[in-house]
Amino acid sequence: MDLVLVAIHLEASARAVPLGPAMLASVLRRSFGAEVAVRVLDLYLDQTPEACADRILEDAPRWVGFSMYLWNRDLTMAVARVLRARRPDLVIFAGGSEATADPEGVLGDPSMDLVLPGEGEDLIVEAVKHLLRGQDPRALQATLRPAPVADLAALPSPYLDGTLDPSAYPGQLWELSRGCPFKCDFCFESRGGTGTRRVPMERVEAELRLFEAKGVSQIFVLDPTFNFDRARAKEVLRLIAAEAPAIHFFFEIRTEFIDRELARLFASIRCTLQIGLQSAHDAVLRNINRRIDPDEFESRVLLLHRAGATYGFDLIYGLPGDDLEGFKASLDYALGLAPNHLDIFCLAVLPGTRLFETAASFGLEHQAANPYLVTASPGFPPEDLAQAARIARACDTFYNDGKAVPWFAIVQGALGLEPSELFRRFADHPGSGDVIGLQRDFITAQFEALGLEAQGSVAADLITWFGLSARLADAEARREPLAGPCSGFFAHDPALLLDQLAAGITELEDLSFVLPADPGERILHFRDGEACLAEPR
Repeated sequence: MDLVLVAIHLEASARAVPLGPAMLASVLRRSFGAEVAVRVLDLYLDQTPEACADRILEDAPRWVGFSMYLWNRDLTMAVARVLRARRPDLVIFAGGSEATADPEGVLGDPSMDLVLPGEGEDLIVEAVKHLLRGQDPRALQATLRPAPVADLAALPSPYLDGTLDPSAYPGQLWELSRGCPFKCDFCFESRGGTGTRRVPMERVEAELRLFEAKGVSQIFVLDPTFNFDRARAKEVLRLIAAEAPAIHFFFEIRTEFIDRELARLFASIRCTLQIGLQSAHDAVLRNINRRIDPDEFESRVLLLHRAGATYGFDLIYGLPGDDLEGFKASLDYALGLAPNHLDIFCLAVLPGTRLFETAASFGLEHQAANPYLVTASPGFPPEDLAQAARIARACDTFYNDGKAVPWFAIVQGALGLEPSELFRRFADHPGSGDVIGLQRDFITAQFEALGLEAQGSVAADLITWFGLSARLADAEARREPLAGPCSGFFAHDPALLLDQLAAGITELEDLSFVLPADPGERILHFRDGEACLAEPR
């Protein structure tokens, strides 16, 4: 074996696909054929450096290349040191966003010989030509001239040429374009080339048909703004509907490019949309070269909501110019738009971004090393960042893990609490274990404190029904039956409760009045695409 290209993943998951290394392997095989033997290797963060090195050295390679990102830099460097100790003759190099952002820091470690910054296909071909001639890799570094690949049609597809077998992974990563038309200061994409370059539709069609033929169940589209070119996005969505209706897709989109037709097309396929809200305050977003009109944002999201598309938002706390109250207001605004999920992150001041250069001007203090998180700012002292982190974790457990979207507004409205305050209280609530039980215990306690026990019992039934329904649906989607019966305790007949909701009665006070007590354990089944009720035990 001449070269091992290593992908170190966060964990084994549907996203853990070595697409970057496979794309490099494809161009090397096209350029050198049998002259250079290449192996793509999957490793994971829970492995030790020694175990990783053992796997890499199995085929006695001459060269080893790592895809280096924020989450795997520390382990990558540790593995490189073990490799250097065991095989001093190895040539070890790195590419990826983290190596591109900090090449000096990476090369400052004597275990690393070479960095391939930016898009790697042309660079790795050039580097291997020189390595085959025996050139010193440290001398080679100065000759490399990174540049974006001008024509993506010139690149081979690692799926179509057999480098990457879609059936070998539970999900797939799919690149339809490169580049981002926006220049958000916190994002590494902001320092790339201007404009976007697109994969030809002929290749898109061929790869999609291969995914369908190989039984792929989910695909994560890598484009940072899939719907920037609305006409192209609609063409791809129609193709998906025709060729791969059973596959679930994940897209990152921006609201300003949503129209009614696009919303209907998203709703016509199996997909989840992720929208980078980041903050609901235009003054805050201006500091990172973004903008928002909250009313316009809401009107575009409502197009998705009315069409029946599934969407979620990203929020960031610690942004320059923001504070704890502003973050909480953004969270409340986001939850008011009924997203399927809300992912909340602490601001990371990444090397290579515009924000990394301007952080001091905003008074941002941040970690000097991975993961580069903000530690303080004029509006966000450390104690407020800690409180935002607690609220974020509570939201993730209560809303995301707890699949709360069908009942959240009903319960939150009855309690008269803003979402941020509800999550703050949940963060302080003792308990552990099953999320449905945690939600039930917490919510019933909130109603009991108000002397509204009857409403609390209806809320608990809503939590149990929709929580168990989501559990059944997830098991069906994964084609992995639950280990045992899906059952829970209800204070009222769930069938009657659902009938009242369908009739438009959604106030807990009204529901608690019309529903007779009928306590008992019920079993749920999944039939004809939805959860249904068996006879009570």
